[in-house]
Amino acid sequence: MEREDFIPRHEYERLESEYRRLRRKYEELSAYKEDLEKLVFRARTPPLDCGFVVERREDGAVVYVNGALKVLPYGPLSDEEIAKIEEGKYVFIGKIPDKNSPSGFTIGITSVYDRTVNLEVGEVEEIWQEKNGEWVGVISTGRGHAKICKRLSEKEREMVKEGVKVGMLPGVADIKKSYKTKEFTRYEVTKNPGVSFNDIGGLEEVKKELIRSIILPILNPDDYSSYGEASRRILLYGPPGCGKTMCAKALATALPNSVFIKVGAGELFSMWLGESERNVRGVFQLANRKLEDGECEYGVIFFDEIDALAQERGMYAGSSGAPERVTGQLLDLLDGFYSLHPHLTVIGATNRLHLIDSAFRARFDKIIEVPKPDERAARSICEIYVKKVPLDKFLVEEQGSEEAARKFLVDELVRYMFRDEYVETDIGRIKRGETVTGRFIAQIFNYAKDKALEERTIFKVKKGIIREESLLKMWSEEGIASLLDAEERASQLAKKYKRAEDIGVTFEHLREGFDRFVQRRAEEMLASGFESESAEVETGMHF
Repeated sequence: MEREDFIPRHEYERLESEYRRLRRKYEELSAYKEDLEKLVFRARTPPLDCGFVVERREDGAVVYVNGALKVLPYGPLSDEEIAKIEEGKYVFIGKIPDKNSPSGFTIGITSVYDRTVNLEVGEVEEIWQEKNGEWVGVISTGRGHAKICKRLSEKEREMVKEGVKVGMLPGVADIKKSYKTKEFTRYEVTKNPGVSFNDIGGLEEVKKELIRSIILPILNPDDYSSYGEASRRILLYGPPGCGKTMCAKALATALPNSVFIKVGAGELFSMWLGESERNVRGVFQLANRKLEDGECEYGVIFFDEIDALAQERGMYAGSSGAPERVTGQLLDLLDGFYSLHPHLTVIGATNRLHLIDSAFRARFDKIIEVPKPDERAARSICEIYVKKVPLDKFLVEEQGSEEAARKFLVDELVRYMFRDEYVETDIGRIKRGETVTGRFIAQIFNYAKDKALEERTIFKVKKGIIREESLLKMWSEEGIASLLDAEERASQLAKKYKRAEDIGVTFEHLREGFDRFVQRRAEEMLASGFESESAEVETGMHF
């Protein structure tokens, strides 16, 4: 019996160790070979096209490419690259091996680009629910005034509201983002305008009507809802500068947590067809949305110079038709006004009531006249403005107290403004008192205040109270001192006053302000068609 070859144990262990080492090398080389094949494959198969992902799936993605949607599998992508794929991500598309055919190829995603598609911005114009329960939205894209009518998914319905800007994937119009924009910032949108009814002199009847129409129904909603709707559509008319805007702002200020939206004709009209009507709708949508979202509790929409928006239809046959379309849009909105939020009020103001379309005037619940101030109302207005000016020291000493000095200024100014005299102009004459409005009184007091502060400043420069070198250099080099005759005036002031704080408003300042502006004021009124109740003028012509 032949003896079998004997392998020592230590030799066996050495061979086993060498086998394991070679096995590891083989596995490493196989992995290197697979990676090399991927690199060679990518190098030899450049991408055929580029698209962006619309929907991500487990084994592939829905890609929008060349105007069509395609379901494409993932190609030789690593786990990290697949994790980067998201909706809107650009991907390259090329040939990849077909799993179902070892020798064939198919089209798939070969790589992920580090860019994301730009969303297309649109605005939701209208949303409604159909009978089957689905929601439909009309979205304006702004490209040639194109509009998209699309069915909204449950997620999209939660994101959008009428008037909201949205971001959509191009081509498929899937809504991905909604934006709370300031698309109506061209209007004056103010929370609490800061004008109180106490700041308005006179106009007691106007203030009472606004309180009866708006504020009392808020205080007693049960009774007013039982016996009729509140008057929330109000038209104010009267001469310019008599407080129509102030009354509207005072109402908005009185209402708790309110928003005041002031709109003018120039902010609504547009050269583009249909844009003017859309702007009108947008104003109401803005106010209504602020109330429905809980951002504000009450809202006041104020249309200034509304006669420019709602002119009598048929007056301008040669026009583009935009005024008539805007009038029609306003008629529709005011007709369905009470379907909007119950805390929303609309107020229109005009100087020319006769120019407003008759059907439009009929849409308002109340038409309130805002008259020019008489002597009593002018006194109330003056008493408000006189509190905002500095008083002259010697005037206070002469009258005995500041209160007496302010009363003296008011009495003298009212007496001077309403003197039984006429203001003569080249185009006619008008009684002095007929030129007085709230805005004119404010102009007189602002002029007097500016004159007093000008004298204070000249006095401070002369006395060396103002010491900043750059300002003093400007004062001398720019010729301001000579323009204001500062040297002479400062010398005269120094003879009378010891301190700059002693200089203030006197009746001479107020009288000078009235005389300065009354001529221009009278000409403006006569040129606008105002008919004065002046006495007949003897012309020497007899018929």
